[in-house]
Amino acid sequence: MDVFDDPHLMEFYDAVHSSLDEDRYISLGRLRDTVILFVVTVDKTDGNTQIITARKATPMEQEVYNEHYEREIRGN
Repeated sequence: MDVFDDPHLMEFYDAVHSSLDEDRYISLGRLRDTVILFVVTVDKTDGNTQIITARKATPMEQEVYNEHYEREIRGN
């Protein structure tokens, strides 16, 4: 399963690292039900998405994702 196929994927606009030329987005999602990834992407003018970086989420980022996941599962 692709991280972007995660039904509980979290996506945020990255105002700190975006510029007038490109908007950056941060995603937190689970890959193959095993690892939570932190991914930074840019939407290109040709309609494609470019991955800038992808790494295993830090413990704090994992906690944010897991809290989001639990809220979605409970329906809150």
